[in-house]
Amino acid sequence: MTPHYRHTQVGWVTLGSIVGGALLMLVLLAGVRELPAVSVVAAFVVLVGLLFATLTVEVDAQEVRVHFTGGIVRRRVALGRVSRLREVRNPWYYGWGIHKLRGGWIWNVSGFDAVELVQTDGAVWRIGTDEPAALVRAIAAVAPPSASSGGAAEPPSPRHGPWFAAGVTAAVVAGAVLFVTPFYLQTRDPKVTVTPDRLSIESLFYGQDYPLSDVTAVSLEPSLPRVLLRTNGFAGGGLLRGWFTVEGLGKGKLFVDRGNGPFVLVRLRDGFVIVGFSSPGKTEALYQELRHALPGP
Repeated sequence: MTPHYRHTQVGWVTLGSIVGGALLMLVLLAGVRELPAVSVVAAFVVLVGLLFATLTVEVDAQEVRVHFTGGIVRRRVALGRVSRLREVRNPWYYGWGIHKLRGGWIWNVSGFDAVELVQTDGAVWRIGTDEPAALVRAIAAVAPPSASSGGAAEPPSPRHGPWFAAGVTAAVVAGAVLFVTPFYLQTRDPKVTVTPDRLSIESLFYGQDYPLSDVTAVSLEPSLPRVLLRTNGFAGGGLLRGWFTVEGLGKGKLFVDRGNGPFVLVRLRDGFVIVGFSSPGKTEALYQELRHALPGP
C-alpha cells in the first residue's frame, strides 16, 4: 500500500564517524604488505556502518514501517496494535542505533527526538526522527480510535542507567587517549646518541642500544630498500618503527619516515638498523658522527 507519510533522516554524525574511522584505520594500521587486507577491512566497516546511516519511516492506512539504509534491517507494526503514541525526547545516554530498553526497543540514527509507540501488549518502540510532530500526526490520522496520543507516562529506562553510560563514555575517552598518545609519540624523531662504545636509539617500545663493536659497516642511503614485511613494529602514515623484513637485508629495525630520505644504514654482525630523521641534515650529521666513532679499517 502506498504510504501517505514517508521521511528519511540522515545520521550525519554517524556517516562522519564511519568515514573518519575507516580513514584512521588505513593510516594507523596500514603496514607495507598489509595495505590490501586493511583496505578490505576498512571497506567492510564502511559498508556495515552505511547500513545504519539513514532511517526511513513510512506510514500507510495499515501499519508503520521503519527501515535503515537499503531496507535490509527493517521492522513494522500494525496500527491496530498501537494503543498510545507521543512525542518524546531521549536522554543523551540512550545513544544511537538499535538497542533494548526496559519494555521495548529504540531505533534512531541522530538527535534525541523520537516518537514512542506503545502497543496493546505493553511493548514500547521508540522511533528516532527529526520531525516528531509530523510523524505523530501521520500516525494519529490513520490509527484506530482506541489509540491515544500524548500522555505524561514516564519514559522507559535503558537497561543501564546514566551512570553506566557515563562510565562507558569515560572508558571510551580514556581508551582513545591511550590509543592516540602512543601514535603521537611514534611520530616524533627517535633520540639517537653516539658514544665511543655504543649507538643508542630511544623510541617508544622499540629503542635499543648497539655496541659499536657489533657494527660492521655504515652507509648513507638515498632511498629506503624495499620493505617486505612488518614483523613486530609500528607502521602508519609512512612512519616505520620496530622490526621489519627488508629486501636484501633480512630482518632488522627501522626508525624512519620512508618518504623522507636519506637514511643511515647500520649493518650489524646480526641484522641491521636503519635510521632517518625529518631533517635530512640531521640524518647526514648522524652518518658522519658514526663514521668518526667507528674504528678505522
